Amino acid sequence: MKDLRNKVVVITGAGSGIGRSLTLKMHNKGARLALNDFNKQSLDETLSLINCEDDIYTEVFDVSKNEEFDTFSKNVINHFGKVDIVINNAGITIGSFSVLETKIEDYKKVIGVNMWGMIYGTLAFVPHLRKQKESSVVNISSIWGLLGSPYQSAYSVSKFGIRGFSEALAAEELCNKTGVVVLSVHPGGIKTNIVRNIEGQNLTETQLKKLDTHFPTTADETANKIIQAIQKKKTRLVIGPDAKFMYRLSRFSQRITMKFLVNWAKKMMKIQ
Repeated sequence: MKDLRNKVVVITGAGSGIGRSLTLKMHNKGARLALNDFNKQSLDETLSLINCEDDIYTEVFDVSKNEEFDTFSKNVINHFGKVDIVINNAGITIGSFSVLETKIEDYKKVIGVNMWGMIYGTLAFVPHLRKQKESSVVNISSIWGLLGSPYQSAYSVSKFGIRGFSEALAAEELCNKTGVVVLSVHPGGIKTNIVRNIEGQNLTETQLKKLDTHFPTTADETANKIIQAIQKKKTRLVIGPDAKFMYRLSRFSQRITMKFLVNWAKKMMKIQ
């Protein structure tokens, strides 16, 4: 899918971070946009950056609500008549807690937005994507969907779920020769507001700046990589030097990887 002009692109979590960067870059490439975010103010800020009167469809809703996502998909099809690319980007995390300290409510919340939101979005749009000669589903996982993160079990569970679902669907679409390419994206540390938006985290600006040094890749760089992967019809994308290093290390030696993760977790906990 080299030419993105007039392609209808759905992006969830378009109010900030990777979602905002994808929105701006897809718009610059001539795509027609259907956007979602849970935060209306953030979504409006993204729209103000586009600064145009193009035909852009938006809805504010919680992607973890199946009925709301289903309504959104129907409205998008009614509005544009088709869909070409769906990017399930919306995601949240929580503070750093051990597996046993993490509350069931937190597991449900993170898995609800990250994994179920992705599943709802994929299921709602794939029947329409199959009507196109070529189309894409892009599901944003994480490096923590390739190896488990200490003190982020809920997040890791959700991101592993995204990876598993995406790879299963990718294989099925190839079997059925539908033309739908399913891309599982695994970024490392990306400079977004996801840490700043954690409820009850209350990190100081100094702590946040220290954390930022461990997020080597920008949202714009990530968006560029994702768009290139869509155009090249890739099914897996690992983004960032940190993610690539950890992924290769995990394939080389599980024992060394575990030692690395222990040291990495200790360093992160000292900052927080």
